[in-house]
Amino acid sequence: MQNALQASAYVRRLMREIEEIDTRIAELSQEKTALLRQLTKAHWEASALKDVSRKNSGTRIMVEQRILDALRDAQKPLNSDALFAAAKRANIDLKPTTFRTYLLRLKEKGSIKPANKRGLWVSADDVSASRPSLG
Repeated sequence: MQNALQASAYVRRLMREIEEIDTRIAELSQEKTALLRQLTKAHWEASALKDVSRKNSGTRIMVEQRILDALRDAQKPLNSDALFAAAKRANIDLKPTTFRTYLLRLKEKGSIKPANKRGLWVSADDVSASRPSLG
């Protein structure tokens, strides 16, 4: 009987500790989210986006810039997954549908073009990668 009481007390103590850890994890997650927002704001200021009046516009500009930078740095066509990963560095909460909208906007502005193969993109500056080779 004594062993059963000790065992149940031990189990309750373990459950309490697990709940405390879960609470700390939730608090740390909230703190991380707040820090990520501050980091985004710092990027805006560093990128001279102080004049952007709407939060979404600033975020969109930062994401579009990441996409263009990734395409220029790669010097070859990139697929949407690679561009999405680059875009997530500008906005960790970026949704795939929003990302596709940003790609469409960049395409309509003439900043990016589809490459020869479906799902691949190139910078509009990089015309050689988007044209088939003649040889």
